[in-house]
Amino acid sequence: MKLNDLINEVNQEQELLQACDVLCNDLKEAQHAQWEHCKERGAYYGVVKGSKYLKIVSYDDANGEGASVWGFINKGNPKFNVGDILKSAGWKTPALNKARGNILEGYNVLARPNRIYGPDYLI
Repeated sequence: MKLNDLINEVNQEQELLQACDVLCNDLKEAQHAQWEHCKERGAYYGVVKGSKYLKIVSYDDANGEGASVWGFINKGNPKFNVGDILKSAGWKTPALNKARGNILEGYNVLARPNRIYGPDYLI
């Protein structure tokens, strides 16, 4: 791998991680606004890095208890664009039928109230 390719890959992952941090914060704020008990318990969203995807995880309290997968962000599956938002098919696997948006193009959590629970369903 050339040095320029490696630099571009690192920069792209940093951009994805920053966008994921914004997404996690927006999800947390929307959840806390809707559910007071989530705010009191310190519920939050976090990012878990994988080789092909970034997993967005919802935690029920500040201790990291009650974890569930919100969705996945593509970073290495050539079938999708980098930054595509994928619904979860399970704890370790995204649904690979269609992207639900792209985090690098903006994903407004407040546009649809159900987005605090996961990416949009296909219609």
